[in-house]
Amino acid sequence: MKITAKQSAATFLFILILPLVSCIKKPADVIPPASEIHGEEISPNEEPAVPIETLAEAKILSPKANLCLLGRDGKMHGILNLSYGDNVEVIFIDGQIVTMQSEDMVYAHSVYNQVEYWMDMDSIALQCQNALVVEKAVLYADKDFLLTTDEKNSPFRFGDSVCRSTKEEDESEYYDRIYYYDRNVKKVKSAFVKKGCLSTRVDDIVVMDCVKKLRVTKRATPRNEIFKKAAKYNPCPRVAAALEAEKTEKIENNYQDVLNALPGAKYKVNVPELLTVDQSKDPFQ
Repeated sequence: MKITAKQSAATFLFILILPLVSCIKKPADVIPPASEIHGEEISPNEEPAVPIETLAEAKILSPKANLCLLGRDGKMHGILNLSYGDNVEVIFIDGQIVTMQSEDMVYAHSVYNQVEYWMDMDSIALQCQNALVVEKAVLYADKDFLLTTDEKNSPFRFGDSVCRSTKEEDESEYYDRIYYYDRNVKKVKSAFVKKGCLSTRVDDIVVMDCVKKLRVTKRATPRNEIFKKAAKYNPCPRVAAALEAEKTEKIENNYQDVLNALPGAKYKVNVPELLTVDQSKDPFQ
């Protein structure tokens, strides 16, 4: 078959145009979207994630604690003083507590009376409530009570004050997790005690506090006021018995004073001298 000049020219032209056609950009519906390239959907109107801030209640367990501010010198400076039992709020960002280390101490970012401070973490316990020891409580390092711990502080005895954890993971029918302040190392510690050793009833805690005050109060008028306050509550039998015992006055007398007060006593004995003589002989003969 003969190829005419027109056919030759058309073929030549097609060869020249073909590379240009191959370089033409594909339509938009053919190009894969960016979401498919990176494996996730990307919205042009989506804003970056905002950190979620939450507050958790914390309780002061040390006798005294300072609310601090960070100075220009990079050190913490005490601004306000708090005492045992006071409450503050600790700041969490995305579920993580906000802390800062200064001079070998770790501080938690805290809020008190709507003002932000820094609080020494060795002085506080998070998410806990006041509790009273109503039975001798041996401290354990584990939930299965296999390892006792902290011999200097264990066991806690009737009337001692601690704090019980209110965290969901510490709820159990067999144990309570407690927080307490160790004066020997000057920091808050935690341990486990068997269920039934603690009471979190307000009546028990308040009345036991009255009992402790009565033990150091001698004047009649203040004692009557304490008894009047305690009468408003209904404590458990053991705490009620401790309160009742304070109604009986206990008088301690010196042995020599008792001897001198005996009616018709003919002999006055000097007790220190009596202890130095030969006890095999009757000093009254």
